[in-house]
Amino acid sequence: MSTKAAILKSADGAAVPLRGVSASGRLNGLLFELTVEQSYENTGRNNIEAVYTFPIPHHAVLLGLELEIGERKLSGVAVRRKDASERYEEAIDEGNTAALLEQAGDGLYTLSLGNLLAGERAVIRYRYAELLNRHEDYIRLCVPTVIAPRYGDATSHGLQAHQVPGVDLLASYPFSLSIDVLGDQATAVPSSPTHLIAVSSIDGGKRIVLGAGAVLDRDFILQLTGTVTASASVTARNGDGYVSLVSLDPQLREQTSRALCLKLVVDCSGSMAGDSIAQARHALLAVLGRLTPADALSLTRFGSNFEHLCAPGADVPGQAPRSLLNRIRGKSAAPGAAGAMAIASPPTVEWFRHAVHGLEADLGGTDLQDALQAAMAIPTAGAEVKDLLLITDGEVWAVADVVDLAARSGHRLFVVAVGAAPAESLARQLSEKTGGACEFVSPNEDIEGAILRMFQRLRETPKRITKVEWPTTPDWEAPVPAMVFSGDTLHLLAGFRTKPAGEVRVTISGAACGEMQLPCAVSDPVNLEILPRVAASRRLASLDDEEAGALAEQYQLVSAHTSFVVVQTRAEGEKAETLPELKAVGQMLAAGWGATGGFADVLCAPLSMPAPTFSARSPATRQVAGERGSTNADLFEPDFDSYIAGANNGPALAPALPPQEILARLALDASHGKSLPTTLAELAALGFPQDLLEQLAALVDNEGHEESSVVRVLIALLARSAAGAGLSIEDRTALEGSVMTDRKLRSVRAAVQPLVANVTVTAWEALERSEEQGS
Repeated sequence: MSTKAAILKSADGAAVPLRGVSASGRLNGLLFELTVEQSYENTGRNNIEAVYTFPIPHHAVLLGLELEIGERKLSGVAVRRKDASERYEEAIDEGNTAALLEQAGDGLYTLSLGNLLAGERAVIRYRYAELLNRHEDYIRLCVPTVIAPRYGDATSHGLQAHQVPGVDLLASYPFSLSIDVLGDQATAVPSSPTHLIAVSSIDGGKRIVLGAGAVLDRDFILQLTGTVTASASVTARNGDGYVSLVSLDPQLREQTSRALCLKLVVDCSGSMAGDSIAQARHALLAVLGRLTPADALSLTRFGSNFEHLCAPGADVPGQAPRSLLNRIRGKSAAPGAAGAMAIASPPTVEWFRHAVHGLEADLGGTDLQDALQAAMAIPTAGAEVKDLLLITDGEVWAVADVVDLAARSGHRLFVVAVGAAPAESLARQLSEKTGGACEFVSPNEDIEGAILRMFQRLRETPKRITKVEWPTTPDWEAPVPAMVFSGDTLHLLAGFRTKPAGEVRVTISGAACGEMQLPCAVSDPVNLEILPRVAASRRLASLDDEEAGALAEQYQLVSAHTSFVVVQTRAEGEKAETLPELKAVGQMLAAGWGATGGFADVLCAPLSMPAPTFSARSPATRQVAGERGSTNADLFEPDFDSYIAGANNGPALAPALPPQEILARLALDASHGKSLPTTLAELAALGFPQDLLEQLAALVDNEGHEESSVVRVLIALLARSAAGAGLSIEDRTALEGSVMTDRKLRSVRAAVQPLVANVTVTAWEALERSEEQGS
């Protein structure tokens, strides 16, 4: 791995160009609109191209793009993806300023702002809309702000190199937000488990304003409790025709609840450390508390490998009671080793409670696909419905592969996504493709409530929509969900040539309830220009590529087939004279990710480690006509993105810690047989100061010393310094090893010794002084 990964700085020391993000939105009924402004400034000496990948909700649709430079405001146009890239690249080559907004993946979008000249400021403004869901009288509105590091290689799963979101550990992007809650929903009680908010009354509703000091390190969550639950409809003009939306709240409760055959799968990868693994434990305990002896369960935990946790002596459904002690089995167990379902008897449930209390995020990476496959292979003794409850932060790139596996498995997947910024698209697709459901729970949210809602769905007999009868034959209908759950909103969309009038009737069928019909009157048309565009976005997945591209272009939507592009043509004397230097805007590290601090502090400081920057673009980077040229090996430092995106593989990054605490941790690890660090990335994870990491990287990159030798020598010298005075003789010997007597390491010791004597002392003294002042 490149040792520059964690300590890169830009050649001219320029600041990251993103200065902050502000947003304003409105919620009317269940339709949410948000306008987002990203402010950029080039404070360096060179012309730049800023590239920023950001999230929006999985089911949201981007509706517009605007570029503002000085007094000029220019609106973007949605065209086919290749055409948009060609227009953008042509504008850059000609010295004009341009912006390109393209879909990078499910719920991820990349903004490229090219030829922002030295000293210039620009505002990128985009708008999206989303149909929210409701459960009973509860609405959860999420504004995603950050992409947490993900396991795997993003470029192997559809992202281009320039779209891969890195992490800038020095970044602190200010974030402001206001949301107007209008109409019937204004009677609900608002709250936020993630941010401080202020609530005020406005005409027709309430205004929610984010408290001062917020930054882009966690998703914003707004909870509305006590919302109006009546079914409703809205019809809007669509050119010469009409579009109707019907939102139903089906109440399908049954007198009896079914027994469960439930496979529990919990993420114990490194990214889950801290808040997320604590949430997972609470969730599993809540699940166990709701099981009865009529149910059967299994428990699998996973990271880089998986383990089936099997209660000793637990009875297996359909078999005679057993007395054989089942060990915890993992990926490295003997071939054929597998888990088993166990009857949820009180002793078995109690055994699982103890096992859950001991769960830690200690299994490395996030190999979700193998874990799901192993859990799905557990025999279920002829159960009619096989359910799998997954608890994870979802931070993987292999979304399509995992979703495809789940869709073919014959299991319903129910997902509880935890953390400050879980991967929404994975949870949505897993549940929607298998007929399950998902819940999202930030560290300060009520996980008991989420599990209660999930169990209500699990206990229901499966129900499907078998017929939708509109008062007028529609030209088209948007796809309907595979399963229907009591209390969960059901959105139906259809298009008509003539105005629909009358009642829509929805027939829902299930084994326990037979057929039920849900009527709802279709409303008179209103002026709502975004409804046809939201409806068009819901239709894209059911169309072939050519039809989907044409529809997205017709309704001016960003999709897998179309992108927004806008060009500002500069006067001859104002054009950029050189190609821009590429500046990737890194993500802030999601609050609490991998135990890097706690989420409980509503406003937390960014970590102290330098951000990546990139070399200037050259003509050679534009290799493929019509494609975004960014594949040259020298354009990006080769291992930085993979290091950050795959950080689950190793220890979590950490803020600077006192040297005594680091040495104590290393000594404890050594006493338990764990290997000492051999890379600078591991030192960064332990909390070594950034000044020291920079100096060590220079020894590796500029003087040719081996990285592992530099790291080993540093630990040994530190153990011998005053910082190691509190170590026992055994601990100091374990940390030193043979480093101090190895002649081959003489030159390394000579190079590292001054750093231990000077840089580290200065850095750590400064840390201690700041902590003393803070206390």
